[in-house]
Amino acid sequence: MKRLYASMALSVLSLCAHALDQGEESLEGAPSAQFDYRAYAVTWQPTFCLLNPTTAGCDKPKNVFNTHGIWPYYKSTDQSANRHPSFCTQSVGCDQTGAVCELADKDQKQAQAYPDFSEMVTESPEKLMKHEWKKHGTCYGTSQIQYFEDFVNLRSVVKYDQAFSQYQGKSLDLEKLKSLFPANASFRCASHDKKQYLFEVFFLIDRHGRPYTEDQKLQIGEACQSEEIHIPLA
Repeated sequence: MKRLYASMALSVLSLCAHALDQGEESLEGAPSAQFDYRAYAVTWQPTFCLLNPTTAGCDKPKNVFNTHGIWPYYKSTDQSANRHPSFCTQSVGCDQTGAVCELADKDQKQAQAYPDFSEMVTESPEKLMKHEWKKHGTCYGTSQIQYFEDFVNLRSVVKYDQAFSQYQGKSLDLEKLKSLFPANASFRCASHDKKQYLFEVFFLIDRHGRPYTEDQKLQIGEACQSEEIHIPLA
């Protein structure tokens, strides 16, 4: 891994020019398939629609976690709690491996036809898919089709206690929330009208799809604070 980071430092890597969260380090142009673990990201649809009410599907949202994407990650450091490659080169999913490629229309259509895919993503996911492939999928180390098929193949990592349903439409504190999810889960909240809402959960997994718990510092997006966390219902 030291060799990886040394080679990255000598490559065309650059810190992300896009807006970054506090503590985030996005290494654009990193070589594909070189990362420590993956984050399987799911979004609580009622919170997403609360924040984005005009988005397709938010006229009749469901009380479900939608798959947002699968994101390759580097282990956090004392300086950065959110380190990941993005817009990677040398991707086997690109015809020109030296460049960052777009999601091919034929691959997108094939992925959307994969069994159960449409059941776990937001309505009209085409824009999301294009973004997820270019930013994260190019770093994943597989073909475009395999990246999106893994949305389905790895969905079984999304686990939580059945008691979570009892808190839907209610609120709970951070420690209780953590107790309902496995040790490899990380959380993101969102602030709205002076309230804190559960927004996303990230299930950390290794290259074999097994729980990954070696990065306790990871924080993607807005951290959930100790005060009340609301779990809205559609």
